[in-house]
Amino acid sequence: MSLPRPRYKRATRNDATSVPTPPVVPVVLPHVVATVDDDGRLAVEIDGSALTKAPIGRQAFGTLLDEIIRKRRTALRVDLVETDGTTYTDILTPPAPPGHNGTSEPEPPPTPPPAGAGPQLVEVTGEGYVPGEDVAVAIVIRHGSATGDGRVRHVVEVGELGLTGEVVLFGCISGTTTLVSRLP
Repeated sequence: MSLPRPRYKRATRNDATSVPTPPVVPVVLPHVVATVDDDGRLAVEIDGSALTKAPIGRQAFGTLLDEIIRKRRTALRVDLVETDGTTYTDILTPPAPPGHNGTSEPEPPPTPPPAGAGPQLVEVTGEGYVPGEDVAVAIVIRHGSATGDGRVRHVVEVGELGLTGEVVLFGCISGTTTLVSRLP
């Protein structure tokens, strides 16, 4: 018994009528891999190179990713590898550039700051934190990690301080709370 003949013609490399196949070009995105250690801290790499000197807290990871996207202006592939080997993968995309608000109307140009005016920064410090712990800055505008000796340092813009000029530092592990007041 013979097999039925196919209704199509198979192309071979020697066949003059074969269509050349285009080369396979992989889509390459910056690849961020965050590996969780036994303490719940993240060792972060980008394209195989360490991104942070020491592991960071989960709260700081989002800020770090935002910074990478802002600097590179491109999408990122992010893999989060948990201690049990479970891997979560996501593609993060940068925000739309100014003037692309999804409508046909262009966005009005932003009001430029006065000439020579940069952000006014204020340093906020506290003591008594667990070395390496994440410390929240309230009006919670960001998180940061304590140094090896339990100190924390944040720099905030004066405009972020609100009406009271007070900042609260809160240790996410120790519960240590510092109220810094009378800031300019």
